[in-house]
Amino acid sequence: MPIIGTLAGASARGFGGMRTFAPASLSVDYLVVAGGAGGGSATISASGGGGGGAGGFRTSIGGTPLALSLNTSYAVTIGAGGAGASGVNKGGTGGNSVFSTITSAGGGGGASIGGTTYGYPVGGENGVDGGSGGGSSGNFNSPFSSGTPGSGNTPATSPSQGNNGGVGSVSANNYGTGGGGGAGAVGGNGTGSTAGAGGAGTANSISGSSVTYAGGGGGSTHNGGTGGAGGAGGGGAGGNGLSSNATAGTVNTGGGGGGNNQGRNGAAGGSGIVIARYSGTTQQAYGGTVTTSGGNTIHTFLSDGDFYTGLAKATGGTITFASGYFYHTFLSDGAFVPSTTLTCDYLIVAGGGAGGGQIGGGGGAGGLRYFSSQSLASGTTYNAVVGGGGAGISGVNTESGNGTNSSFAGNSATGGGGGGGNGGDFKAGKTGGSGGGAGEDGTGSAGNAGSYSPVEGYAGGGANNNPNYGSGGGGGAGGTGSAGTTSAGGNGGPGVNTYSAFATATNTGVSGFYAGGGGGSIIQSSGNGSGGSGGGGRGGCFEDIVQPLSGTANTGGGGGGQASNSTSFKSGSGGSGIVIVRYAV
Repeated sequence: MPIIGTLAGASARGFGGMRTFAPASLSVDYLVVAGGAGGGSATISASGGGGGGAGGFRTSIGGTPLALSLNTSYAVTIGAGGAGASGVNKGGTGGNSVFSTITSAGGGGGASIGGTTYGYPVGGENGVDGGSGGGSSGNFNSPFSSGTPGSGNTPATSPSQGNNGGVGSVSANNYGTGGGGGAGAVGGNGTGSTAGAGGAGTANSISGSSVTYAGGGGGSTHNGGTGGAGGAGGGGAGGNGLSSNATAGTVNTGGGGGGNNQGRNGAAGGSGIVIARYSGTTQQAYGGTVTTSGGNTIHTFLSDGDFYTGLAKATGGTITFASGYFYHTFLSDGAFVPSTTLTCDYLIVAGGGAGGGQIGGGGGAGGLRYFSSQSLASGTTYNAVVGGGGAGISGVNTESGNGTNSSFAGNSATGGGGGGGNGGDFKAGKTGGSGGGAGEDGTGSAGNAGSYSPVEGYAGGGANNNPNYGSGGGGGAGGTGSAGTTSAGGNGGPGVNTYSAFATATNTGVSGFYAGGGGGSIIQSSGNGSGGSGGGGRGGCFEDIVQPLSGTANTGGGGGGQASNSTSFKSGSGGSGIVIVRYAV
């Protein structure tokens, strides 16, 4: 069924003619696929692990779209794939995927074997119920029974979200287990030589092209034979206990994992996916990866997130929405213009300093400053200036460059200090947002050049003279750079992860950190200083055996110091800065 309207509203004829009421909802089609289950496993030389069931598959295509209230945030949960079994165990159940009122159930795990007597299987084992059910197992020993395959469409939905698993065989010589159920078909039954294939998934074109999702995992065989093929739609293949191993369900398809036997692990299921779509190519909501196709706007979620049915209240930067906040991210200079007066939080990180030249210290990280609950007036243009990193240098008696300042709404963070090097006036690192580490036998320089409270960064580390000239690490926003020693360059000072919510929502920073210092160099083949957490580049080793690295772009990380005196090799440049503004809806 096509999308029948984007905004549900109403009109009425009254005095003065036709009146149109404001729309009350956004009409949204959906695809919600849960995580596929893991395949089962067995260690006994008989039968084996059943295929994992596919994650539940639910869609409004061909049915009724959701009417979602405007200016409302809807949490999106992406179900993880179930773990593949090890030992004598069933596969793990997949995680549920959720969007608004729609929940798709995780796939049911593939069976293992039944209980044992004197080391031999007694009875097959049942597959696990789920969005689609796991395949069951059989055995060669009395009572020669097959387990019951896991039931699909559990809990029940209409239309059905999945199918049952297949039945394991009790026939020699390979005792094939059942395949996991898929969204479009039941799992295949095992035979004496071949395991059941995973049930086929179902094709869906909500993304703008036809993609098949939620195929079941293939079952396994004992001591050879042919493992079951994975079902179309990301299902993993089953193993045969000898020459072929089970394969995992494909990520973000909800495919079930293949089963395995004879001490080999079952394979994991694939994670799920959520896709939301509405009519028109003008964006009317935020969340996920946004594309357009066929006259529709499409929001694709490969991991947990939020779908917000409204528009941002400002322009400028790259706009994302997460956990009740709009985020505007500036990776380069730009303008932030509110359409209404807003109370905002913002993060400013300056560009990092470059590492020093020969026996160079690490560059200091760019200054980092955070402002909360700041009032920004409607219609006012607030310029975001993003500082660049200092440029890497080479050779002796060369001065390294500081990073440049970043600023927003009248507040600034100071560029990181360049690292010190060899000779004369350039031994000491340079002062900056965080200070540069020292070269040769110099001293590290101070951070917090702007004299702010709280501080924007910390000092660089000092250098050690003979015999190997360990240079100091650049300071970071979270701590001082380490001093160099006789056997190692100093590590860059750590960045901070206090603002990891900003990093997660905007996919910036490094593992939630910003503004790490650069590592110091050393005149030997190993022992170079590591970059600080938050984008700091590592230091180098003598004759460029280990090359220094630049700070990571848009983290404010300091560059690594250079060990060599050759003009062919440069120290690491500093990473550029970033400005991020957020406000609650």
